[in-house]
Amino acid sequence: MSRQASRQTSSPDKRSAWLKKLDEECPHQVVLPRRQLFDDSEIMDFLIKHVGNFDMYVEDDYAAFVRYCFEDPMDAEVFRARFEPKDERFRLAG
Repeated sequence: MSRQASRQTSSPDKRSAWLKKLDEECPHQVVLPRRQLFDDSEIMDFLIKHVGNFDMYVEDDYAAFVRYCFEDPMDAEVFRARFEPKDERFRLAG
């Protein structure tokens, strides 16, 4: 899983097994709204250059959210600080 995104599996059972394994291997996760293509490339560049083991997948059928999964909690926190919309934290807290 190092430095690459996994492909979506075809059956619900395979996807469920894959998600369970991912939760065990990369339990520190950040969900972000999907951005335009140029913003996605900025995220991918950051992940490849600065993060150890990570994975990611589209959270829903509409590709509105992406879940980024990290093995190291510090990688997740640095990623969150850099890419999470600042106003999002305040809306979720209330």
